[in-house]
Amino acid sequence: MNRTKAYLSMTALILFWPTLTWAQNFAGTGPATDQAQQSEILLAPAPEMVTATVAETPGQEQPIAEDIPVLFEGSSQYTLGKTDIIEVSVQRHPEVSGQYMINNEGKIQYEFVGDVPLEGMTKDLVRDKLTELLSVYIVSPEVTVKIAGYNSKVVYVIGEVQSPGKIFMRGDTITVREALVQAGLPLLTASTKKGKLITPSDNGSPDTRKVNISALLYKGDLRENYVMKPGDTLYVPATGLTKVMRTISPVTAPISNAASTGRQVYTGGF
Repeated sequence: MNRTKAYLSMTALILFWPTLTWAQNFAGTGPATDQAQQSEILLAPAPEMVTATVAETPGQEQPIAEDIPVLFEGSSQYTLGKTDIIEVSVQRHPEVSGQYMINNEGKIQYEFVGDVPLEGMTKDLVRDKLTELLSVYIVSPEVTVKIAGYNSKVVYVIGEVQSPGKIFMRGDTITVREALVQAGLPLLTASTKKGKLITPSDNGSPDTRKVNISALLYKGDLRENYVMKPGDTLYVPATGLTKVMRTISPVTAPISNAASTGRQVYTGGF
């Protein structure tokens, strides 16, 4: 019975729906209402404007630059130093184009101009400086500067990593995570919870900080992602078992080799 009543109610609603719709449109004063609605639609703010309006409402906190996450690592600005190589290209003037190494005095030997000090400058500043110097000899020179060799800034990753040694930096700083990635990541023999970041000092007392590499790489704890500067060393130690095995390995190796060949090893007794 309840289903029959529900069916009849639904049928009546379908039959009388056009009449109700016409009555609502008639009550809305016809074309004037349509024009007003269209005006409201045209004047309605875009989603971006609504967001901006809400953000500017008093009492709400505004996002600041410090709250925006850093999307790219190792993207800090690079200032040139000794042994870096730059590539200078001047359109229509190959005689003043080429690659130049910054010498130990922090200068390059440039045609027509002579020695130009570039140490501590970014490539954009170098471009502006060379453009100014070449303007004496060339009308409106178009100069392009690229860094062809990053040699002056290095950090060191040593210990239980795939490729220990120097890491040539492409910025004035580099993060611990980026340095580990470039070093090939820790080996299975690494004690990843006992890493150390060592910053040298002139007074003989280097600054040493503990780095939980396991939390950084495998749990995403960015508090362990310290910023490394040129000359810093990241040490990834071996586990205790690895150290023991490496200590006794030279002693047990001859016995293992003899056992594999079936020969007897003289141990000093009769």
